[in-house]
Amino acid sequence: MQGKRSHLHVQGLRFCGALKMGKVVIKIKALPKSTSSNVDELTESIKKFLSGYGSVYKVEVQPLAFGLTVIMITLVADEDQGTSKLEEAFTSFNDASLNISEVSRAPDF
Repeated sequence: MQGKRSHLHVQGLRFCGALKMGKVVIKIKALPKSTSSNVDELTESIKKFLSGYGSVYKVEVQPLAFGLTVIMITLVADEDQGTSKLEEAFTSFNDASLNISEVSRAPDF
């Protein structure tokens, strides 16, 4: 009986080793630093900036208040990358204030 348990345990370890990391969905809020910013140009600039950290899945431009807009970006990235490098990179983007509003695991397709 003991040998059988050991064999199952080893099989389980081999199975766990075969699992791959998944994807995460990162929702990012971008607030333009100026009300006179061209939103279309800014959106393209943000998409280009974020493309180094994952795939831009969706972009939504929404009115906020008093002529201000918010750009909501959905980025899909590898789970093993984490978000710390992305958050550090936000400080180098000068045209908008970027911050992560939500992170969740992407569904497997």
